[in-house]
Amino acid sequence: MPRELLADYPFSPARYDEMLEAPLTPRAHWRPMFEQLSAASTALMQERIQAAQRQVRENGVTYNVYGDPEGADRPWELDVVPLIIPPGEWREIAAALAQRAKLLDLILGDIYGEQALLREGLLPPTLVYGHAEYLRPCRGAKLAGDVRLHLYAADLARAPDGRWWVMADRTQAPSGAGYALENRLVMSRLYPELFRDLKVEHLAGFFATLRDSLAEWAPRGDGAPLTVLLTPGPYNETYFEHAYLARYLGVPLVEGSDLTVREGKVWLKTLSGLRRVHAVLRRLDGDYCDPLELRADSTLGVPGLVEAVRRGHVLVANALGSSILESGMLLGFLPRLCERLLGEPLKMPSVATWWCGEPAALKDALSRLDRLVIKPAFPQLGFEPVFGENLGGNEREALVARMRARPRDYVAQELVHLSHAPVWDRAQPRRLAARATGLRVYACASPNGYAVMPGGLTRVATGPDARVVSMQRGGASKDTWVLSSGPVSQFTLLHRPSTPQDLVRSGINLSSRVVEHLFWFGRHAERCDGVARLLRVALGRMVEETADDRERSWAGIAGLLAHAGIRNGGDAAMARLLRAAITDDTKPGLAANLRLLVRSASRLRELISADHWRALNQMMRGVSRRRGQPLGLADALSELDGVIASLMTLSGFALDGMTRDLGWRFLSMGRRIERLQWMCAALTQALSAPREVDLGWLLELADSTLTYRARYMGEPDWLPVLDLLVRDETNPRSVAFQLLGLRDYIARIAAAVGYAGPERMEQPVLELRALDPAADLQHGSARLARLLDDCYGAAHRLSDQLGLRFFVHAGEINRQTVAT
Repeated sequence: MPRELLADYPFSPARYDEMLEAPLTPRAHWRPMFEQLSAASTALMQERIQAAQRQVRENGVTYNVYGDPEGADRPWELDVVPLIIPPGEWREIAAALAQRAKLLDLILGDIYGEQALLREGLLPPTLVYGHAEYLRPCRGAKLAGDVRLHLYAADLARAPDGRWWVMADRTQAPSGAGYALENRLVMSRLYPELFRDLKVEHLAGFFATLRDSLAEWAPRGDGAPLTVLLTPGPYNETYFEHAYLARYLGVPLVEGSDLTVREGKVWLKTLSGLRRVHAVLRRLDGDYCDPLELRADSTLGVPGLVEAVRRGHVLVANALGSSILESGMLLGFLPRLCERLLGEPLKMPSVATWWCGEPAALKDALSRLDRLVIKPAFPQLGFEPVFGENLGGNEREALVARMRARPRDYVAQELVHLSHAPVWDRAQPRRLAARATGLRVYACASPNGYAVMPGGLTRVATGPDARVVSMQRGGASKDTWVLSSGPVSQFTLLHRPSTPQDLVRSGINLSSRVVEHLFWFGRHAERCDGVARLLRVALGRMVEETADDRERSWAGIAGLLAHAGIRNGGDAAMARLLRAAITDDTKPGLAANLRLLVRSASRLRELISADHWRALNQMMRGVSRRRGQPLGLADALSELDGVIASLMTLSGFALDGMTRDLGWRFLSMGRRIERLQWMCAALTQALSAPREVDLGWLLELADSTLTYRARYMGEPDWLPVLDLLVRDETNPRSVAFQLLGLRDYIARIAAAVGYAGPERMEQPVLELRALDPAADLQHGSARLARLLDDCYGAAHRLSDQLGLRFFVHAGEINRQTVAT
């Protein structure tokens, strides 16, 4: 069996192999895993692969690869074979990473402080003043705990002799820790017994240390310390991780527009007003964080944040300007700096690196270019690494000329043959393949020194010959199992003791952005439901009725289609338009509205449940599967049935799965406003059609056919239909139901946060109840038509007022303008 498993597995003494110490001979710490893989049937491994893929898909785990044809949300790739590291080896890695993090923190403090290293000639001035992200406004800022590097990551690789090297330092806003945590949750379920028996170290303690250290160092005042996670938004490549970490750490996920600076302090905009922010864990590049003092063209940051940092009123982690340490040219200076600052040798070497700004280094690099990789000295230079061995004559001459002209822009690194690790070959279900592997390890600052995560994010290359490991180049990931020689801590961040002061019920501290997206999630969900039902009504008439039969109902349907942006046409043209509305998100219709719904949901990643995501993903997969394919009318009806069922499921989640806090009320108000406007538009179109119109389509659209049949015998008639859809306060689709619900929500919000908006929906309710059934619930009633128009406009005004009051925190002038 091992021979079959390793039939295509390469073993080369020129590369270190993580699993094998000799052909067909696994290393001691790999033997239990190797034996389990050897004994596993093809069916079992396929089941594990599918289970991992299913959990990744259903949890919405994505990594946005820019320019990927799969779209912005590319599913996260996880291999089902972990990387395993024995305890003794890990202790050496952890000690070396803690030392390196402390060293880099001291260097960063000197660069933005006394700059003694520059004066002593231990650092070249070019490293600092030539770096685009040396942020001069941040120099001299005194930081809590005298710590600037709160979260650090190092990209490691093995030398052929098995020693670990540091390939690069990540000090800006290191990514990947959240993905490592998600990998662990998936893999521990695939191999529960083996995970327990091997005594794999848990990760929760590391994240608890990070969270608690930020709270410990945060400035005091204005209540209990509040930490937020600052994200650039859902279009960032690792946005899933931002939302995931915020939820796991129990901190609000915020964008720059959620925060404001007042009197040198940072505040979070919430439903109840402004709430003091004491610490910011940023995933936004430093120079984008403040448009006032850093990048004026940034719309992602918080104006005044640098001044708040200078005053010591907020802790920003990592400190602004910390990305200067990611320059490749620093690597060659670290051994000497470690002796100078820590009085000890560097425990883990960097890959051999030379800054070409030194004449001797340039001469040496050019003399053996074939064995080197040429990289930019500064990130702003923005060119890809160049492998010297790949250069032809002209290309080589051109590169040498550029290096001679501007030597300080280049660093030369030794070409590293990355170690190989096993991956499960999906093309050969009983075979292991080998891929180049890199390991990203994380350390966080604490009052007791740097703590290293017992694990990390293992990344594997795309193919057997790939020399660069990069998720942006389509690479995959692995869970990293660090084995323990003693008992494993069972601490979990998901369950921690709480005090009565921790209890929260009202939801008034929700950020304005979250409330806005909940509101629009509700509106888009209801809009999708209305459009899907309309398309089903229209297609049903085309499938089941002749052109003559459709005359009795089509006028109202066509008017509502036009209201939804779907123009009318002959039978053939209309069929094409309706099919396009279902599957083509570039055209008005269902697909376009579903895209908006998913976009709103993507901004609520920290709040949307796994069940919500499953329903959304199933809907979108169905629509995507149909895109560009011929779709018959019967298939289109079946697709609409599935979408409507999924939307009903989403409604059920909101009804039964969400607490009745203010966030739920805003989501429900979005639904009610959208449904009110949709019903008013549908009724208006029906009333503008001939009196003899078949009202069955209107009942079907309003999901009220069964109710009508249970109450009345015979064909639908104007009086009972209008009573059911306009005045019946028990019908969840009626105009009255929406008005009364909105009035109730507004009153509850007013009681909670003091909302004084002028649109309380009282007048439309009074006018509705004053309708005379005999005179007004009839075709041609001018009073009913006016009421429907008034209700539509009142819903529109209420939406605008909610936006100004709660979503953008408009000033008093704006509120007065709205009131008038």
